[in-house]
Amino acid sequence: MSDTKQDPRMQGEGDYRSARRHRRDVEEFVAKNGEDQIEELARDAAPKSEVERREMLEAEREGRARAKGRKPGYSASDK
Repeated sequence: MSDTKQDPRMQGEGDYRSARRHRRDVEEFVAKNGEDQIEELARDAAPKSEVERREMLEAEREGRARAKGRKPGYSASDK
């Protein structure tokens, strides 16, 4: 296979095996933890302060920028 052709097993940024493993892990987590427990875990993961909330939003912004192939700190106005 040449470097210019994509691996036919690839599916977006992952592959079918990874997608199945992720789905299985999520299903196991949901089966192991009841709805109330999952809601409690979500509440526990929420930011505890305004500073933490801003840090979480910034981390998400940087992650999304990388996912789109941009460097952190890049914005459309930097063109």
